[in-house]
Order: sequence, then C-alpha cells, then structure tokens
Amino acid sequence: MQMPAFLPLADLTLQLVALAILALLACAMAFTLAAAWIRTLSNREAQRWHRLELSWEPVMLRVLTGETTEHQLHTLVRRKDRRFFVGFLLRYARRLRGVEGETVLRLAAPYLSVIVDDLQRRSPERRAYALQTLGELSVAEYSERFLEALEDASLLVAMNAAQALARHYDLAYADRLLRSMERFENWSLRYLAAMLANMGPESASKLRATLSDPSRPPRVRAVVARTLTSLSDHQSLDIATQIIESNNENDLVISALGLIEKVGGPEQLPAVRRLLESTDPAIRAHAVTTLARLGAPEDVDLVRRQLDDSSNWVALHAAEGLEEMGQVELLASLGASDHPRALAAREVIWKAIV
Repeated sequence: MQMPAFLPLADLTLQLVALAILALLACAMAFTLAAAWIRTLSNREAQRWHRLELSWEPVMLRVLTGETTEHQLHTLVRRKDRRFFVGFLLRYARRLRGVEGETVLRLAAPYLSVIVDDLQRRSPERRAYALQTLGELSVAEYSERFLEALEDASLLVAMNAAQALARHYDLAYADRLLRSMERFENWSLRYLAAMLANMGPESASKLRATLSDPSRPPRVRAVVARTLTSLSDHQSLDIATQIIESNNENDLVISALGLIEKVGGPEQLPAVRRLLESTDPAIRAHAVTTLARLGAPEDVDLVRRQLDDSSNWVALHAAEGLEEMGQVELLASLGASDHPRALAAREVIWKAIV
C-alpha cells in the first residue's frame, strides 16, 4: 500500500507565509476601498451642505434685515435637512445678540426636537454635542433636560449641561448645579470657578451658602471661594476668615486666602498672620502673599522673616511680597549680601526692572 506524500516542512511553511501575505493584502485592499467609499460619502455630504447654505444664506440675511418674513426661510427647509439647518443657525446664534439674536432663536425653535432626540443616543459625544447646541439656542425651554444631564453617566455630557446652565443662570436650578460640582473632582479648580462665575453676582447668596457648609466637599468649597473671588463678593469675607481659622484643607484654605487677598482688609490680618505658622508650605506661601498685599507697615519685618523659611517657595513669595510693599532697597541689600535667599531677592528685583 502506497503512503500519502507530504510536502517538506520548508515548503509548507513557505505556503503558509504566502497565504498570510495574501490575506493581509486583501485586508489592506478592503480597508483602502472602505476609506475611499467613506471619503466619497463625506465629500457628497459636504457638497450637499454647501448647496443648502447657498440657498439659505441670502434669505437668512433678508430675514435679519427685515426684508422678508421668517416663514419664507422655513419654506426652504426640508424635513430631512432639519439637523443641517440647526447647525446653520448655530453659527449665527454665536455671533448675534439683541433683536437679531432673538430672531435666530425663533427660527431655530421648530427644529430643536431633532436635537433633543440626540440626548438619547448611546454615544456620549453625540449627547454632549446635542447639549452644546441646545445650550446656545434654548436652555430655558429645555432646562429639565439639562438638569437631568447633570446626572449623565458621562462626565463630558454632565459638564456640557453644567456649562449651559451656568451661562443661562436661573435661581430655580442653582442648587442642583452646585451639587453637580462634586462630580468634577479631577477638573481644574480654575476652570470650574470660571464656569460658575458665568452665573453672575445674582448667584452670590447661593455660592455663600455652599462655601459656609462644612458638609460639602472641601474641593467644591474651594471652587466656590474662587468663584466668589472672581465676583469680588465682600459679603463672603467672614466665611473665608472662619475657613482659614478652622480648616487645614490645602485647596480650600488657599482659595479662601485668595478671596481675602482680593476683597479683604485689616480685619482679616490677624487670621492671615497665624497661617505663617502652618505646617503646609503652600499655605504659608499664600499667607505671605496675602499679608504683603493687605498688611500694615509693621508687617514688613514679619514678611522679611519669611525669607528664612525652610521652603524655597515661601521665601520667593516673601521676596515678591517685599517688592509689593515697596521694599525695593531692602531687597537690593539682601541681594547684595551672602544671605541664603539673596538669589530670590535678586530674581524679584530683576523681574521688577524688566
């Protein structure tokens, strides 16, 4: 009986390699064709969008100048083009205010339901973009949707909701907006404070209530302190003083010091001076800066002594504080000496000259 013939091992390996190469080439060809097809579709969509803009824009301009009615523009918008039309109006909404801006919002109102539907999409990016769009065109009408989005599983979506609510602040949803700040613990304090500052001075009472509430997370209170600093809220000074007297949370104390530095006065100086004994060098550094900004002439020597602090950062703040207090000659003397912080003194003098 004759045994079946087998390929030598080397030939079999060569065939397997060849098949693998062919498979890879086929995959590469498929990906290339798919990319070409997607690009073609994208180009077609862009061309359609351009044609729609060309048909809408002249009429839009006549509507804005009162030469024709809003109805005339509505007649040009087909059902399948509603989403494009909202995007078209969004560009105007971002640039126009006053009567013209109100006209744009009225034009958009009948088409926003298609954007609201996107809030149910699985993609967080789509939900976030829908909130951005609604935030520009109609927060008041869909405020409940924004409040619900504050609890969205995606932080990106929740942040877009928070930004829109802050820009269009209303006392009715202030508490829920401030409560949502607890979700953004990894976001920049400066960014969050700038966002909340969009609520304006009318939000100060709500912000003060949060700042004074010890049950709220220290980081949220720190954000609120920075917001009140931006709003130059003098009524927050007593709360800020209590914080620096009774709290050791780094971010919170430093933010309260920033508030005191901007709107404080001699009444807060005793509490600020005590912070020079803090075990946290960051707190000591900001206390020196605040003392230099608000301090009396008798505080010059106290600021001067902070040049001997074990922290280089505190010493640098002390040198800058002396320059703030007009002690340039003292700094020059220190810079010319063999004092361990002479370099810091010279650096501050050099910055002042430049």
